[in-house]
Amino acid sequence: MTESTAATGKLEVNHIEVVPDSERHGRARDLFPVWFSSNLSLGNAIFGALAVAVGNGLLWALVAVVIGNLVGGAFMALHSVQGARLGVPQLIQSRGQFGFYGALLPVVLAAFLYLGFFVTTAVVSGQALSAAAPDLFSVNQGLVLLALVSLALALAGYRAIHLAAKWALWPLAVTLVVVTVAAIVGSGGMQVGDNTFSPGPFFTAVGLVATFLLTYAPYVSDYSRYLPADTSASAAFGWTFAGVFVSAIWANVLGVVLSLQFPDGDVFQSVRQLIGNDVLAVAVLLVTALAIAGNNALNLYGAMLNLITAVSSFVRLKPSFTVRVVMLLPTLVIGVLIGLRASDDFYAQLGVFLSVLMLTFVPWGTINLLDFYLVRRGVYDVQALFVPRGEYMHDPATWTVGGVNGKAMISFFVGVGGSLPFVANGAFVGSVAASWGGADLSWVPGILITGAVYLILSRIGVSSRPAPAAPVTAGTRR
Repeated sequence: MTESTAATGKLEVNHIEVVPDSERHGRARDLFPVWFSSNLSLGNAIFGALAVAVGNGLLWALVAVVIGNLVGGAFMALHSVQGARLGVPQLIQSRGQFGFYGALLPVVLAAFLYLGFFVTTAVVSGQALSAAAPDLFSVNQGLVLLALVSLALALAGYRAIHLAAKWALWPLAVTLVVVTVAAIVGSGGMQVGDNTFSPGPFFTAVGLVATFLLTYAPYVSDYSRYLPADTSASAAFGWTFAGVFVSAIWANVLGVVLSLQFPDGDVFQSVRQLIGNDVLAVAVLLVTALAIAGNNALNLYGAMLNLITAVSSFVRLKPSFTVRVVMLLPTLVIGVLIGLRASDDFYAQLGVFLSVLMLTFVPWGTINLLDFYLVRRGVYDVQALFVPRGEYMHDPATWTVGGVNGKAMISFFVGVGGSLPFVANGAFVGSVAASWGGADLSWVPGILITGAVYLILSRIGVSSRPAPAAPVTAGTRR
């Protein structure tokens, strides 16, 4: 057994700390199975079904799925580069843009994201297991059982999640091939819907699909931070993008087709009807249920790192298995309780949830990426991200006072405020969105307004900042 193979089986001991050079391992291509397996699931067909549910026919639903995944996948993959470069989790790195305490803003937003996606994914996993074995499991029973599977994987940590993704790749690919073939064979009875272009449904679908991938942003770096610091940026981007784009497109397109073939059924019941053979259908749905549980481990793992990030802003936490358990339990327990009482109006609730995430996380991601790639060009004092000192606590050039970066905060709230008229969901419709037929376009001003404000502000007073020092390598301890 090689050293790297042996290491794969160990429980992770790092939490939010800088990963030392001695523990850096792997290659950029290792990112492909993580993001390919995480999205190569019938559970993600739901987002393709949403493209139809909001009012698109076959043609424009497929176009929306492609554009949405291109936009969301590209932004998500840009974050993957940050993990390998800095060796820290994504939201710890946000202290470099928002300030040591200002980063609590995205931390609070991420807590909502992790909990919401954990609930959504847990409900979907319960539906898949119940569809596979309705005489053995109700949706709620399946939800609880698979939430425990997610917990076990999240407890094991980074290496176990990477290993599970590699093991899952082929079984998941086979299940989607089976469903794809069955969908093609049964496509004769498919209703293509109205293929007239309607901006409201189309742009809403683009936004919903893109948001699903955009909201990976707060934890993309969590799964690349163990890569060697000299990992090629283009390779980290390329393997992450390829993994998420190919799998998400495949699953989303299946969702479009299934929703048009079985407009009155959910994805998993549709699969059972489509395949026909009970043994094969059960096998496909069982693999799907386990895969969704594996994907939900990412939500638990990210929620744990997020909570540790919040607590570490005030108290120094020593990494331990006990800390890991304690920080995992809030999301698990609250998420399961909410999931057990989930509304029957699942698609409508999911649409509102994604719309809120789009409104808040697009401005955050825009600031994060612009600062990393254009303003600081990847140069951060990594060790200062963990202690309340230095420029992340006080810096006149960035208007950072008391650990809060004024330029980032102004840009964020201007971006959110400027996006509100473009929001459209079941709870709120802005004036611009209403004039566009109810299209949720908030991600567009979320990028453009936030980005323009941040780039303008970043140039004010920049001459007063000392020339940046050489980047601190991730393994360096001070």
